[in-house]
Amino acid sequence: MLGRLRRVRGDERGFTLVELTIVIVLMGIVFAIASSTWFDAIDSRNVDSATNQVAADLRLTHTRATNRLADYTFEVPSDSSSTYQIGPTGGALVTQPLPEGTQIATASTIVFKANGEAEVTSGAPSPIRVELSKDTTNYHEIEFNSVTSRIRVCTASC
Repeated sequence: MLGRLRRVRGDERGFTLVELTIVIVLMGIVFAIASSTWFDAIDSRNVDSATNQVAADLRLTHTRATNRLADYTFEVPSDSSSTYQIGPTGGALVTQPLPEGTQIATASTIVFKANGEAEVTSGAPSPIRVELSKDTTNYHEIEFNSVTSRIRVCTASC
């Protein structure tokens, strides 16, 4: 019986150090490729999220202006492009932060009138560009019509 056990154990083989090293190197390469793709996807989702948030707040500001028959302001301050403010014109504006790593490209102030029109009082008129802070080539644009206040999100240039 002991001789039989030795023959069975003698036929067993393990992996060599070279084989294990090759497998670890290949796993490292695959992980590096996958992680860079993963982080790019997360950055893209942050820009999507920020764009949808800004578009929703532009629509909200327009709706409040027409429902309450008062002018409402959407403002991107010049000192911080990672936040914006909304609220009644002349009243207290509420600061809204954007998702981490995103920003609005230019400072601007849009006043939504009670009659449904939108007036750009400062900054670039349309579109509003929401971009990644560290890579400004990753962006979306929000276009709005100043007469009807229609909001449209574009993934490329409008």
